[in-house]
Amino acid sequence: MRKSLRLTLAAATGAAVLATGAAIAVASPASARDAGAISAITLGADKFLPPTGSSTLPFSFKLENAYGTGTTVQYKVWAQYTKDNSGSATWSNASITQPAGTIGSAQSAGTTTEINGSIPLSSSDVPGDKWQLRVAATATSATTVPDTAWEKSGVLTIVRATRVTGVSIDPSPVVLKSGTDVDVYVEAKLDFAGGEKLTAVDLESKDDDDSYALGTNGLEDNGDFHDSTSFDYSTDTGAWQVDFTITRGAKTYHFVKNFDVKKSTASAGKAKSKIKLAVKPNSVKKGKTFKLYGQAYRGYSSWGAWGKKILRVYFKKKGTTTWKFVGYIETTSTGKFSHTYKPKYSGYWRVYGAGTSKTNKAYSNYKAVTVK
Repeated sequence: MRKSLRLTLAAATGAAVLATGAAIAVASPASARDAGAISAITLGADKFLPPTGSSTLPFSFKLENAYGTGTTVQYKVWAQYTKDNSGSATWSNASITQPAGTIGSAQSAGTTTEINGSIPLSSSDVPGDKWQLRVAATATSATTVPDTAWEKSGVLTIVRATRVTGVSIDPSPVVLKSGTDVDVYVEAKLDFAGGEKLTAVDLESKDDDDSYALGTNGLEDNGDFHDSTSFDYSTDTGAWQVDFTITRGAKTYHFVKNFDVKKSTASAGKAKSKIKLAVKPNSVKKGKTFKLYGQAYRGYSSWGAWGKKILRVYFKKKGTTTWKFVGYIETTSTGKFSHTYKPKYSGYWRVYGAGTSKTNKAYSNYKAVTVK
C-alpha cells in the first residue's frame, strides 16, 4: 500500500490595502511623459505561502491620466518584487496586465485607471518581513525603468504555510469483518500559522461515493486531532483517504492521507487500551475538592482516542486493601475525562475501563490524594 500525504488547493483571493504610494510629479507634456503618477498600491489579503506547489498574491494600483485626455494609452506599466529588501536587493519581474491600447471615449484630466498584477509564491520560499513590491509607469516606448520612476509598497510580511503532519489511520489497512463493525481511528497534528480554521474531516472512498464524516470536535487547543468512527461490512472496499479541509483567508486546502479498506472473514482481534490519570492538587484540606482528570486511549498498531467511553472511578483508603466504587465518568470524543471530588480520607484513586467485544479492558495508574 502506498501511503502519501497529498494536498490540493482551491483558491480565491480577497484584497486589503497595504500601503499607498505618493504620486510622482511629472512636468513634461502628456505626449512626452517619462513616468506616470501612481497611488494606492494594494496587496491581496492572503499573505502566506502555500503548503505545496505555488500560488499568487494579487496586487493593484491606481495610474493617473493613463490616456491623458485622449483615447490612446500613454504609459507602459512595470512591476517587480524582492524576497529580501535588505542590502542589495534582487528584484524579479512580477506579472502585470497592461492597460488597453485604446479606449472608446476620451477621459477627463485626473482620471485614474486600475492596474492589476500578481506576485508568485512558492512553498519553497522563505517567509519573513523583507518582501517588497515596486511598480512604475513609463512612456510606452521605454525599454527600461529609471530608478526615480519606481514606486515602492511598504514592507510586505509573508507568513509561513499551514502544515498537517503525523496523519495516522488505525488500523491500516481497515479489514472489514462480517457481522461486526470495525472502529477506525484518525490522528494528526495541525500546525497552524495564523488565521486557519478546520472546517471538515472526512474519510472518503476514492473509487465510489462512500464516506464517513468525522467533523471537527476532535481538534484540541494544542493542534492535536483525535477522532474515530465505525466501518460496517457494507463499506466500499478499495482505496480510501482521510481529508482534512482547512480554510485560511480566501483559500481552502485539502490535506489527504491514503489508506485501504479490505474484506475478510478472519477476526482482526481486540484493540488494546490504556488510561492515563492525573490529579490536581494532590493535597487538599478537609471539605475542599480536587480535580481528577486524564485521557483514555485504544488502538491496534497505534493509539487513538477511546471516545464516549463510560469509565468507573475507584478509591482505596490509605492503610486498607479494598478498592471502593465511587462513580462513573464519561470520556469526550477525544478520550479526555475530568471530574471534581471532595475526599473525606487520604488514599488512592484510579479509573477502570471495562472491556468489550472490540476492546480490551484497562486500568489507569494510581494517584494519591492527601486530606489534611
